Amino acid sequence: MAEKLAIIKVSGRILENPEEVKVFVKSLTAIKGRKIIIFSTADAGKKMGKKMGTTVRFSSERPVMDEATLNLYAMVYGGMVSSQFVTLLQSYKINAAGFTGADMNFVTSTLQAGDTGLTGVVHAINTQAFSELVEQGVVPVIAPFSHDGKGQMLFNETDAMASEIAKSLAIRYDVTLMYCFQRKGVLLNVDDPDSVIPVLKRTQYKNMREMEIIKDWFANKLDNAFSAVDHGVKEVVISSAAGLGKASEGTHIK
Repeated sequence: MAEKLAIIKVSGRILENPEEVKVFVKSLTAIKGRKIIIFSTADAGKKMGKKMGTTVRFSSERPVMDEATLNLYAMVYGGMVSSQFVTLLQSYKINAAGFTGADMNFVTSTLQAGDTGLTGVVHAINTQAFSELVEQGVVPVIAPFSHDGKGQMLFNETDAMASEIAKSLAIRYDVTLMYCFQRKGVLLNVDDPDSVIPVLKRTQYKNMREMEIIKDWFANKLDNAFSAVDHGVKEVVISSAAGLGKASEGTHIK
């Protein structure tokens, strides 16, 4: 039987909230077995850019990665946020190490078409490098950057990066992919925070898309979730920091 591996993507809005990140880390300690964490971005990059005189532009709620913005985000998330997060994890006896997807050739990408600049689409995952770390008891903490193999760093959309890492490692492990963000799960009614759908079926999701109950960035999250399940991931769980790792909490996709 394959070993269990939890791949957890945590929202930047959680990491940038001191109380929420502590709730997340405490919940994380209850998840037994091997783990990989991928974290996303929120406001820290934009705020630091304002202090440094760099204006961050957005397209469809995503940052446009010109060279200056890419360097800014790499400094903030690949450096400051990652180091602070790893330090907190160590205080909870979680042996974490901070990386970007470019380190150890973890993630290679191709340039994404469109108007988001130096943004990557995952091309390949170095499953051997991930496996070697987790087998040593290390929890890799991955900032959302990769490289193209030709010397160019790229920014990655983290829901997709987490899904691709999960799909790749599902060949070796019994993988559960967890998307952890501010809500308790997928909501039937966006105005009711307790209207969580415990198990989301593909047909129900399709209907909710057609009715525009789910759209934009959250539809992207769920598209990546279903893609992961289609490619060998045992289960995807979408939950809040407090509900992380609790079988009765969140929305489950199998």
